[in-house]
Amino acid sequence: MPSHFNHHLSEASYFWAQTSAMQAFVTAASVLVIAFLFRVHQLLKAVDQLPAPPGKKWKLPPGPRGLPYLGNLLLYSKGEKGAHEIAKYGEMVTTHLGSKLWVVLNSNRLAHELYAKHGKVTNGRPPMPIVNDLLSQGRRSVMLPIDGWAERRRVMHQLLSGTAMTKYAEYQADESAVLLANYLRKPQEWYAHNARYANSVIYRITFGEKPKEGGNLMTDVTKAQFLFLLNAPPFNFWDCFPGLAELPKFLQWWRGTFERAGKFTHDAYFEYYSPIKRNILEGKAPQSFARDVLLGQAKYQGSDTDKMFLTMQLVEAGSDTTRLAINIAILAAVRWPEKFLKARADLDRVCGADAARLPDFGDEESLPYINAFAKEILRWRRIFVWTPEHTLTENLEFEGYYFPRGTSFVINHASISENPDYFEDPLSFKPERWLDGNETDLAAGSWQFGGGRRLCVGYKLAQKSIFINLSRLFYCFNFEEREPFDDKSIQHFTMGEPFPINVKGRGEKWTALIERAA
Repeated sequence: MPSHFNHHLSEASYFWAQTSAMQAFVTAASVLVIAFLFRVHQLLKAVDQLPAPPGKKWKLPPGPRGLPYLGNLLLYSKGEKGAHEIAKYGEMVTTHLGSKLWVVLNSNRLAHELYAKHGKVTNGRPPMPIVNDLLSQGRRSVMLPIDGWAERRRVMHQLLSGTAMTKYAEYQADESAVLLANYLRKPQEWYAHNARYANSVIYRITFGEKPKEGGNLMTDVTKAQFLFLLNAPPFNFWDCFPGLAELPKFLQWWRGTFERAGKFTHDAYFEYYSPIKRNILEGKAPQSFARDVLLGQAKYQGSDTDKMFLTMQLVEAGSDTTRLAINIAILAAVRWPEKFLKARADLDRVCGADAARLPDFGDEESLPYINAFAKEILRWRRIFVWTPEHTLTENLEFEGYYFPRGTSFVINHASISENPDYFEDPLSFKPERWLDGNETDLAAGSWQFGGGRRLCVGYKLAQKSIFINLSRLFYCFNFEEREPFDDKSIQHFTMGEPFPINVKGRGEKWTALIERAA
């Protein structure tokens, strides 16, 4: 055989060998890509796409059509407008928040049935790899499933009820007098005074003493809280696809941002909490929530970090809800001056139209309109559009439907609050609608504090703070719009002024009354 033929044969063999190797590589790579995509597809399945028990079929309420994989994320991105669109589909609506099954409750009846009556199986929380595992390091009780939440709730309930409430009322009354004095001195910083009041009260409840003047550690704690609230469902894209947390970490390119936010949260807590912990352990601190948790009186067996998060969660929650509620009350006073003046007329009747004395907690029974005012602000300009979902811990048959384990039920606050079947003329601010004998119970008729066993354990503290401050501020100050603004676009999560108003003292007699109190 000629040598040149052997040479060409050798070249051909080499070519085919190379081609076969390339084909094998491409085939293997294709198989890996297909396997990976199939795995991702499986991880993105919602619970209602998984098999039902033998002989059963999932049956869900009607709802809007969504996009493949994304579900109804675009609808939720519209905020309250999207919430109202969802409500058009019925009393109970099936939606998909990415791969999460969210069944939206658009009535008080359903919220009560599923949160309270069926609470045994609806008290769960879904996996939240971002806001719980990374941002909160798996330690914020509000986001924890039942096995991690129940013990923390027991401790908080034990230390936030009973005789302790009397001591806490003293703190609230003291700090509200300081609030009034601050309004007199620097009325242009009214919003900052509201924040200082809320921080000071919850600090005294948590640590048993007044916060030190000039400290700025709370600034980072507040930033950590904003990070948490702005990433809570449905606002964090990646928590809408919790299955992706099962991918190898090097493929989760988004993790780094949230790990750093989680470290920032831990460090902000640690800097704030460490000197207080040291004083408690050295016997230099008074009796307090933190001391009872740290020294074992509360019989809480969590780690040191668990105790820090439990304590700081109280500081966070107690600071923000109260601040926002007082802000919204002032907004209502500006937008609905006739309701503000009606509240003031009640205050003048009880406390004197000539600044005889400041309102106090003993006046609550005589001032139902003030508490009705407080309840109306939580309906009219609610703080939350969505509160954390309640997730089924087992399959549930309910009113002709069959829901799989892992279904999340979520209350549509916008829809319920503006439903004319519940609230006549719902776009108007009418405290009178709450004058039903339950004025002092903020949770009666409102879901802003959650519901069922997941009801916020500190809501009664919040009610007391809102009452004492609304009654005293309305008695002593006038509020007016400084420039036109949209009262539906409140800058809640800012360190600056949420809306432009002017604050003015009511007169010399009230100024003297405030100065005596402070």
